[in-house]
Amino acid sequence: MSQEKEIETSPNVDMQDADSSGQTKRKRSEKSSTPVTQFTIRNPPWSYIQLSLITNTPNYQLDALTAHLHLRAALSQFLGLHGTAIPIDILKLHDSDVHIRVPREDASALVIAVGGWVGKTGEGWRVKNSGCWGAGLHSSAGADLFK
Repeated sequence: MSQEKEIETSPNVDMQDADSSGQTKRKRSEKSSTPVTQFTIRNPPWSYIQLSLITNTPNYQLDALTAHLHLRAALSQFLGLHGTAIPIDILKLHDSDVHIRVPREDASALVIAVGGWVGKTGEGWRVKNSGCWGAGLHSSAGADLFK
């Protein structure tokens, strides 16, 4: 008769056992119950752009409709009918600053269009900042973007 040893094992511990040839084998340890998941967002769907309207009129009050019309005029002048098809979401208005969201693939066309546009009364857009993550557009890391 051969003697058998009972070995108690705890989870996540590698145990070594000798087989009949005298070589040791490692047993597979149990996996933890919480899997670690990592992912990378390679192509974000949106780009966020911060614009400032430059005018000759002091104390000019910019509203969402006027900002949208100026942006559409710039896109129409630069790209024609294709420019007017670019969807623009106005996220925030503050004095003459406008935070907008556009599809990522249309962001460069919008920046070029508004950067070279001059309106009938001499107004124009200045691109202050742009990026694929809206929180990084403002100096306070976007904390006041949705106030």
